[in-house]
Order: sequence, then structure tokens, then C-alpha cells
Amino acid sequence: MGKVLEFKPKETVHILKFTAPRPLKMRKTGKERISVELHKVDEVHGIGQAWVPATNIRLAKEKLCNMIEVTEFLDA
Repeated sequence: MGKVLEFKPKETVHILKFTAPRPLKMRKTGKERISVELHKVDEVHGIGQAWVPATNIRLAKEKLCNMIEVTEFLDA
């Protein structure tokens, strides 16, 4: 028999829109490849957009929530 090749699922970049509290608290280890943009709505809320590489949308949301505090995700 030959060698068994393992095919890993390919990551795609998911664009997530969300609301977050201000000031934004971030937990970053340095291994993340996530870009975040945040706009101030008022003194306590902000609307943001993140570009998260992941194999599916659920995992992308989970990665973003591990890095920053997300109040809710907005439909695109």
C-alpha cells in the first residue's frame, strides 16, 4: 500500500460585521491573522468589520470572539 495523504480544509477569508463595546479590549497572542476596523458610533458602542481566515463562518466568529469582545454580529 502507498502513503495516505491528508487533505486539510482550505481556509478562506470571511468578512464579519459586528458591534463592540468601547473601549475595545483585545487579547492578541501574535498568531492571529485577523484584520479589524472599528468606527465609533457613540461613547459606549462601535461598529466594526473584521477579515478572518477560517474554514467556515462559525469558526471565523469563534476566532474573532476569542480575540475581541463582540456584542453582536450584524448580517452582511
